Amino acid sequence: MTLRTSRLVLLVPLLGSLCGFAGGCTPGLGEPPSLVSSWRVLAVRGEPAEAAPGMTVAFTLLVATPAGTVVDEPVQWGFCKSPKPLSENNAVSSECLAEGTEVIAEAPTVTAALPSDSCARFGPDTPPSPPGQPPLRPRDPDVTGGYYQPVRALLQAVDGAAEQVSFGLERIRCNLAGAPIEVVQEFRRRYQPNQNPALLDVRGSAAGGPLLSLVREGEAVAPGRLGSVPAAAEVVLEASWDAATAESYPVYDSVSRTLEDRREALRVSWFATAGSFAHDRSGRGEDERETTADNTWIAPRASGPVHLWAVLRDSRGGVSWAALVLEVR
Repeated sequence: MTLRTSRLVLLVPLLGSLCGFAGGCTPGLGEPPSLVSSWRVLAVRGEPAEAAPGMTVAFTLLVATPAGTVVDEPVQWGFCKSPKPLSENNAVSSECLAEGTEVIAEAPTVTAALPSDSCARFGPDTPPSPPGQPPLRPRDPDVTGGYYQPVRALLQAVDGAAEQVSFGLERIRCNLAGAPIEVVQEFRRRYQPNQNPALLDVRGSAAGGPLLSLVREGEAVAPGRLGSVPAAAEVVLEASWDAATAESYPVYDSVSRTLEDRREALRVSWFATAGSFAHDRSGRGEDERETTADNTWIAPRASGPVHLWAVLRDSRGGVSWAALVLEVR
């Protein structure tokens, strides 16, 4: 999520969205979320995607600008230490913007151990109570049974762009709470920590012809390499992943007091420096076996290079991305 002066917009690797999972939404006023017209943090990624307290995680930002993806940007990283009060609607506590965060380091990427008390502050364990205040209740899991440690990334002001605060939510491996011992034991045997999804390919076609070649995550793509499209052309884009990317996992059902098997849903968020998308998001639900997500992009009328990004997220908080560039003639 991004703070520009006093405006806070949260960017989190969760699939719960006001606009729904598989579809997209476009605001009635102003620019669509998919348009990159200034410096923006599009995603925060932790590797691994799920870790137990005390385990080491590497964190990276995806920063997009009208000139393309930027790297080596000055970033101050920190772990939020303040659980979100029930009275707040944001994904993280407002205290995490300042004094509620423990600074880790200042670097483009950072590797750090998750706080040892993550499951108490943000999970099912009994949280610490502020002095003079009543005890806090443990957190409830999300629909996938997960809990998340907020990670703050403060992107310093660069080239006239405003300072930005972004939050990633790192899934934490905590004990299964409120379940019979035999269910807890079965859960420990069956549950596998989440892995980040792999965005294998992004392809596209304009007027039925091939346009985009294979683009792997983190690959630098030079302008002109992927071909060109006519101005105002309608381009069909397709993001793909392998079948193993949608992982299966057990979730505890407190009503039946049993474990039920679930399968990850996958969502692609689309971004571009020009043109427009039919949907800001596209994807597959947990019952869909397809390994692709399609979208339609309308090229701008002005010629020149256009940068595009596809950010793939799974429903347990994993994320990956690909950056593309093409020429509009």
